[in-house]
Amino acid sequence: MKPHGPRDSGFTLVELLITISVIGIISAGITSLFMTIQRVQVQTSYLESATRAAEREVESLRNNNYNSLIPGQDINFTSSLPTTLPASRSGIVKVTEPVSGLRRVDVSVTYNDGGGNRSVKLSSLIGVIGIAQ
Repeated sequence: MKPHGPRDSGFTLVELLITISVIGIISAGITSLFMTIQRVQVQTSYLESATRAAEREVESLRNNNYNSLIPGQDINFTSSLPTTLPASRSGIVKVTEPVSGLRRVDVSVTYNDGGGNRSVKLSSLIGVIGIAQ
């Protein structure tokens, strides 16, 4: 039977320090990954809210009287934007008439997500319905 010396049992201090360092690096990486995922989820939520608000405005304009859309008019619908969007948000519609009997609405929703201004832009053509040409 061989006698046990000081090197035969347990871990050395160097081995423990290396293990702790590796665990720390792995933990930092996982934490960074979770923070990135959370930030992307918040940005996606903002984008989804802005897109839905722009789509609602287009549908609202489609349901309005065609004659109420005046070419050159800017419609501000900031007050009807969802409160889930960050502050300094705005919603603007620009109305144009590319050809007679057809109105184009360009809807823009802008918001600040902390990393800068983001915007969602939608366009739609709205025509006179039920008029024989």
